Amino acid sequence: MERKSLTGAFALIICVIASMLCSCAESKLKLAAEAANKNCPVSFGMIGEMTSVTYDGNTMEFLLTMDEEFTDIDKLGSDPERMKTSLMAWADNEKTRELFEMIIDADASLTLIYRGKTSGKEARAELTSSELKKALDSPMATAEEKLKLAIEQTNLQMPMDTGTGVVITELVDEGDVVVYIAKVTDLEQFKMLSGDIDNIKNSQRLMFKMMGPAEKMFFKTIVEAGKDLGYMFCADGTDETIKVIHTNAELKEFF
Repeated sequence: MERKSLTGAFALIICVIASMLCSCAESKLKLAAEAANKNCPVSFGMIGEMTSVTYDGNTMEFLLTMDEEFTDIDKLGSDPERMKTSLMAWADNEKTRELFEMIIDADASLTLIYRGKTSGKEARAELTSSELKKALDSPMATAEEKLKLAIEQTNLQMPMDTGTGVVITELVDEGDVVVYIAKVTDLEQFKMLSGDIDNIKNSQRLMFKMMGPAEKMFFKTIVEAGKDLGYMFCADGTDETIKVIHTNAELKEFF
């Protein structure tokens, strides 16, 4: 369940892409794109993959094929300006800056295409050379600002059915802790969970160890913001809630 609940942090994918692209020895944009494309597809875990990287002389294009069980392409594309803002906020990441600078030097643009694996639907985010330059010239985003954008992007995907009788309805920042609100659809299942908190936490920790790159980046954002991560379970028919907390120190163990 935990891996599915993290898949809305699409703004962080750009950092994963940049890390791979900028690891190329070649400095020319076309050669870098060709080298990156040879490594495709690159898996992002359960959320999907980076299928291709191309450069046509004007636009560097990344095609991401997303599993629609976890990604609502329509919601993702409903606010393209928010998608752009989320990507621009990561300009202070060293690898991302290198990527942006390469594209600016070529007077090109950057396009991310999110394509549904089953439907073929697409959501696009395009940043022009001038927008990339503006991002580089802007003050660096704080850890809190990055986290806020990541939470907003995640909530575009809600509700998220985990397929285990639990539906993630919202991700909220409660100050010291970032909390996934999870509704258990069966009251009896909820009652069983209420007496098994330690096992729930241990199971979640095992899932954390299998996180994909984008999920690790999101967790790192929480850690850098100095916050804990929590899951609050609720169910119809009871006022009781179950809360499982992973402290900031515990999250650091996964990096």
